[in-house]
Amino acid sequence: MITTKSVEPENECSICNLEKGILTKEYCRDNPKNPNYKYDMDDGLTYLDCWSFIRSNETKKGYEHRMKER
Repeated sequence: MITTKSVEPENECSICNLEKGILTKEYCRDNPKNPNYKYDMDDGLTYLDCWSFIRSNETKKGYEHRMKER
């Protein structure tokens, strides 16, 4: 019997940079350090978890800066 092991990417996320959130003090769900992390090679929408993470950790100052740049 031959078994294959799925290899998880070692790349750092370009959205959240694998850092903890400022407000939540947690990692994004697409980070291997998050207790709810589950690697899915076929899931092309994991970047949405990162953007949700970014917005949920945005400070008032960060929000105002982002709106000013619009």
